[in-house]
Amino acid sequence: LTMVLQGAFSDEVDHFARGDVEIADEDLHHTPTADITGDCICLAVTDAPLKFKKLMPRIFQPFLRI
Repeated sequence: LTMVLQGAFSDEVDHFARGDVEIADEDLHHTPTADITGDCICLAVTDAPLKFKKLMPRIFQPFLRI
């Protein structure tokens, strides 16, 4: 679950602005892009570890505990 607290972002599915909630499952390749109009601050909650596809995030994942 991702709730936008400030700003907005877009991903493969839709555009999300302040107050919107995105509900994603493991089938979504989530690559959010913040709008250029300002900072995007979100609250995200997961029920499982994140699965990164790129090497660098996968390397740092254990250290960041995400």
